[in-house]
Amino acid sequence: MSKLNQNQQLLKILSSLQITGSISDTAAALYLTQPNVSKQLKRFENNLGVQLVDRSSHPLVLTAAGNYYLNQMSVLLNQVDRVVSNLQRFDAPTPTTLRLGVTQSLGSVLMPNLLPAFHRHHPEITLALHELAPAQGEQALTSNQLDIYFGVAPTPQPDIVHIPVYSEGCTLIMTKDALPNLHDTDHLDQSGQTDAILFNFARQELIMERGDSGFQRLVTGYLAAHNIHPWRTFVTANLITAERLAAKGMGAAIVPNSTVEPDKLTPGVTALKLPDDELTLSVIAQVAKQSATDPVITSFLKNSATE
Repeated sequence: MSKLNQNQQLLKILSSLQITGSISDTAAALYLTQPNVSKQLKRFENNLGVQLVDRSSHPLVLTAAGNYYLNQMSVLLNQVDRVVSNLQRFDAPTPTTLRLGVTQSLGSVLMPNLLPAFHRHHPEITLALHELAPAQGEQALTSNQLDIYFGVAPTPQPDIVHIPVYSEGCTLIMTKDALPNLHDTDHLDQSGQTDAILFNFARQELIMERGDSGFQRLVTGYLAAHNIHPWRTFVTANLITAERLAAKGMGAAIVPNSTVEPDKLTPGVTALKLPDDELTLSVIAQVAKQSATDPVITSFLKNSATE
């Protein structure tokens, strides 16, 4: 008999004795003979080096050591049962690895909100995260190298399903001295303010995401609608980098609201929220059509939509 089984057997004997106070009643309850119970109890006490039952009392009672063993071992064996139960998840007919792709800009903003909770609920699933440009991510999906790819404004493809995750507005970061004669620059919904600010924005040294990104396509379309065609001085693959540089006054940038840290703006730099009805960032989860009904992928996307 293994040590775990021995402890379980002793736990049953002590639990019954605590209730019945009788060796014979305990034997009957456990479908054993009275000599068998007495023999097992004595062997356990010899192995542990302590007396577990006070045989001088009638009915029998557990000693302090017996009560301690019963209480502590009950907790430990319950934990063992939970571990064994959780192990059954690893035998489920599901993929052992969920392969996630994300743009570099979204990776540090989106993933910390999605991965920890899913990992706690599904410890049996290994998460593999890849930061890829949009074209690479979409190619990886169609070639079955990724299960889910998160991006912005994806290009339509017949073999890829698009699932909305969330939307947010955008912020323009630039130096205050580039905004002459403008008032109430924390709010851009006043008539004439937006065009005037964007006119000055186009004359700044700009920090922009590289042109193949979905977000940059949104920004370029937004500026074109205002007849603004800026020149670029610095191109980055990560909007976090763009936000940090603009916050230090290196240049002007349009970034998602979630990347902005107002308390880290250098004096003389301001962050202006743009109208949501003109420029809104929509984060999309992309899945290959043949994988759209996979239960693990479906579960992850369901959690993503509620975070």
